[in-house]
Amino acid sequence: MELSPQISTVIILVVLFGLLAGGTWISITLAATGLFGLIFMCAGGMQKMMSEIMFNNMTSYTLMAVPLFVFMGYLIVKSEISDHLYEGVSKWLGIVPGGLLHSNILSCAIFAACSGSSTATEIAIGTGAVPQLLKRGYERKITLGSIAAGSTLGILIPPSVTMIVFGVYTGVSVGKLFIGGVIPGIILAGMFMVYIGVSVVRRPQWAPKREKFVAKVYFPQVLKSFKEIWPYMLIIIFIMGSIYGGLATPTEAAGLACMITLLEIVLYYRKFSFQMFKDAAMETVALTGFYMLEIVGARTLAMALSMMGVPTYLCAVIGGLHMSRILIWFCVVLIYTLLGCLMDGLDLMLVTTPIFFPLVVHTLGFDPVWFGVTLTVILEMSLLTPPVGLNMYIVHAIGGGKRLQDTIKGIIPFFVCMVLCVILLTFIPSLCTWLPSLMAHR
Repeated sequence: MELSPQISTVIILVVLFGLLAGGTWISITLAATGLFGLIFMCAGGMQKMMSEIMFNNMTSYTLMAVPLFVFMGYLIVKSEISDHLYEGVSKWLGIVPGGLLHSNILSCAIFAACSGSSTATEIAIGTGAVPQLLKRGYERKITLGSIAAGSTLGILIPPSVTMIVFGVYTGVSVGKLFIGGVIPGIILAGMFMVYIGVSVVRRPQWAPKREKFVAKVYFPQVLKSFKEIWPYMLIIIFIMGSIYGGLATPTEAAGLACMITLLEIVLYYRKFSFQMFKDAAMETVALTGFYMLEIVGARTLAMALSMMGVPTYLCAVIGGLHMSRILIWFCVVLIYTLLGCLMDGLDLMLVTTPIFFPLVVHTLGFDPVWFGVTLTVILEMSLLTPPVGLNMYIVHAIGGGKRLQDTIKGIIPFFVCMVLCVILLTFIPSLCTWLPSLMAHR
């Protein structure tokens, strides 16, 4: 039976959040809610669309980039070569107030530009860095906060699995999303580092005394550190250069990056083993399967919402409120922030995009690339907020699992930096759209 959009919206939301509250897997929740809407609330035969939805998603060329980038990240993690990156970066920043705390942010930013995964970034950098910093006398709260916040850059600085899924889901160019995330990623990393520097200057007891700058010692040390860093920089150059120059699609760049990473592990680091390769492949298959189930479920729900006219109805309601689009946008941000306390970032994006993308892009008139990049920053925030903040719990475990309050207190200032970044991107949208506008197309 067909119902009015108002009643359909209420029923769908009740079913959706009822299943989520009952602890149902997010992929099953999305698919079940979508099927419920298609079968019982739309014209007959709508459930037949399910096979088309599954086939179209499973055969998406762009989505092939997801397992490739995930595999690249797991190759780096399983081969344990990320310690070299941290050691190299730490030689650059010993003279800066905060010392190795800045190394956490910069190492996470560089690793994120290779792996595209916040979890992989946090595990790879955090497991080696946190024990070292605590042993050297760095304050626990800011140490854990810097790792947790730095690792969130994994879904903003390209390549980003979240951006790939968003692009496929909405039809926005994944290449433009990748390039659009570069400047915001640098700005956010800079905000984190400024906060660390100011905090350590105000509270010198939070970090050991910084190294003295001696040119004849520092510069040779920096030059020597490039042998630890150049393999990562090569991967970044190939990924970003090929996409920005129009030489490769994100999927082709992902395949190239996997090949380069594997060659570096075999020929440069000499840490290749078939067990390592197998472990990376198995982890990739498991995580990719998880992603694909969620995407199929989200597509089913999006189809149901579209057939019932829910997005059109909500856009009409919001459009009739006679509020400025900036005020409406900040209401959307507040909703995302609150929901981020209850849902993981990717899950939150899949659940809400069918509703908010038409509203933000078509009704309010915001640029779709800007929305994708800014939404990614907002989703980063959900990785840090209790009770579901995954990065918060991972870094808490890495830090010894003592007082969760200390971890939360360490994360709060970095969360504020993210909020300020969202405000900055809102009022200066060209930070997201300028580089994509200069891209060569392929």
